[in-house]
Amino acid sequence: MKADLGVDVPDDAQGCLQDIHWSFGAVGYFPSYTLGAIMAVQIFEAAKAEIGDAQLRGQISRGEFTPLREWLRAKVHTVGSVYASPDELLTSITGGPVSPRPFLDYLTAKYSELYEL
Repeated sequence: MKADLGVDVPDDAQGCLQDIHWSFGAVGYFPSYTLGAIMAVQIFEAAKAEIGDAQLRGQISRGEFTPLREWLRAKVHTVGSVYASPDELLTSITGGPVSPRPFLDYLTAKYSELYEL
């Protein structure tokens, strides 16, 4: 850390090993988090399309998660293990396999608004 980044790390507890993933070599988890975020956006887009964007956002803003939970229960939780792959599950919910496009659109909209781009 000192040679590469100029950061003095006195011990593992204050260095990168404070993240449990590094200490047991599970670096592969990081891409899976990204894939989960990509899939979550696709699923949320499908929920908005079916429930209604304004209605769903209103419910969430009021802390009313039951409609979304019930939608997820019907579309994901009770049938998720039936499908052979995440692509098959997503196709059943969204009409298509894993795609980065909805996630990129979400990030573009979020950060354009946040940073007035």
